[in-house]
Amino acid sequence: MNKIHFKILVFIGIVAMLQACVDDFLELEPKTNLLEANAYKTEQDAFLAMTAVYDAQHVFNWNFVPIQSDIFSDDAFTAGEPGGGMGQWQDQETSLLDAENGASRDLWNRCYSGIYRANFYFLKEAEIAWEDNATKQRMHAEVLALRAYFYWDLVRHFGWVPIIESYISDPEAYKSIPQSTPGEVYGLIVRDLLAALPNLPEEVPNSELGRITQDMVQVLLARIYMFHEGFAKPVMGLTDDLTDGTTVVNKAYVSSAMDGIIGSGRYYLLPDYNDVFDWANENNDESIFEWQYSEKAISGDWGGWNVNGNFSVVFYGVRDPQGDPNIMNGWSFGTVSWSLLNEFEAGDPRLNATIYSANDSLTGYTRGFQNTGYFQYKYMPRAAFDPTTVGGIRDHNWPINYKDMRYAEVLLIAAELFMDSDNAKATGYLNEVRTRAMGPGATLTSIDLDDIYHERRVELAGEGHRKWDLLRRGLTYAKTQIDASWVIPPEAESPSDFEGRQFITDTWGMLPIPASEIRLVNEGMLVQHVPAFK
Repeated sequence: MNKIHFKILVFIGIVAMLQACVDDFLELEPKTNLLEANAYKTEQDAFLAMTAVYDAQHVFNWNFVPIQSDIFSDDAFTAGEPGGGMGQWQDQETSLLDAENGASRDLWNRCYSGIYRANFYFLKEAEIAWEDNATKQRMHAEVLALRAYFYWDLVRHFGWVPIIESYISDPEAYKSIPQSTPGEVYGLIVRDLLAALPNLPEEVPNSELGRITQDMVQVLLARIYMFHEGFAKPVMGLTDDLTDGTTVVNKAYVSSAMDGIIGSGRYYLLPDYNDVFDWANENNDESIFEWQYSEKAISGDWGGWNVNGNFSVVFYGVRDPQGDPNIMNGWSFGTVSWSLLNEFEAGDPRLNATIYSANDSLTGYTRGFQNTGYFQYKYMPRAAFDPTTVGGIRDHNWPINYKDMRYAEVLLIAAELFMDSDNAKATGYLNEVRTRAMGPGATLTSIDLDDIYHERRVELAGEGHRKWDLLRRGLTYAKTQIDASWVIPPEAESPSDFEGRQFITDTWGMLPIPASEIRLVNEGMLVQHVPAFK
């Protein structure tokens, strides 16, 4: 595909985020700034407001959810600077979390910032002079889907959260919004996604790559269904189906949806797995949804909110690398576990496309905390996509997209859904993924859940899926796998760095509701329900 991206622009200036006040005696209207009084008039204004919602979805600042998810799992360690850094991640790694954890606070704030922007968009869309109703319906659907994504992040991390479905102008009113149950939050998510679905396109032209499609929503619904069945029902005790009152998102629904995507002909597996994460192949024919990043903002904001590049890239990099001109400096977080390294079969080329061996490939580098010598390669800072050619600070402005949803994942979801009812069909789907990587000699004749989990782990490693896969297979399974990943081999350089990692099942793999939010609202409005955080 042509590399023409729908780039998510930072749109801090719009009033949906600022709500600026102007003294009454000032009567002059600025002509060069968008204010509430002169914005929200045209479809272009609406597009910018919608873009602001997309922006909140992909700006993770210092707390990138995919890397945190891998650190929680058996795939990666917190690592970082010598002596340790990012204590809020280490607390997740050791299950020693409390409500003051900064990662919890930042994730909560990002999600509710996005929800605020979405609700403000819904408030203002009636003021737009729409040129045609189809555009209005499509953009409304995109914002609905984005709001659902924010609530999905909230419910899987926190469980019991306030539902805010409309814009609230009075800050005091936020203090008395009731805390909803996980079942209520799941219900809202599914209603929003199903309402959005018919007004979204099946695919978009190259000029709109990165905008939400029907297939993105269907994959998200499949993820939600599988986590709801495997985790929310047995762990949280939920009993209700996922439904909007008419359509039930059950196994039959998501199986049909995945079959529909597979049979559509809109996607295919690239012949070479290495090409999937090549910067030259952004938004390729295997991608269903990518978070769009750009170097064009040339941001130097260490606070993070004006960053339009993929800030997470620098976290994955080797510190002070020497001897490989392709590898650029980073902060050495998320070092790969020996458990993940050993998961790859002999001869699987996905190993070298996923994991970079600093000890084998470099003449020297600075050893950080929890150094294994192995680093996540897919999003490592590399010379091929160095953003300094346009100026600005390199750490902030990496233009490499995050591949949220890939066709390979759809095939593996479908394999899991059909494993019991049609094992031959399920095996065929899984074999498509295996043979792309390792050739026809790698085919299996039948599969079970262990085969699927193995294939998901090596195919999707470093993409933030492993934590959720562990949890939806049960807390006992998650604990067994995570605890086993702390078996440190004799060649480990600093064994003491790896002491203390554990999965305490009473945390349910979740985060505590931030204490800063509990203090802001009226007493009793936000309560910890997860056993470990009560």
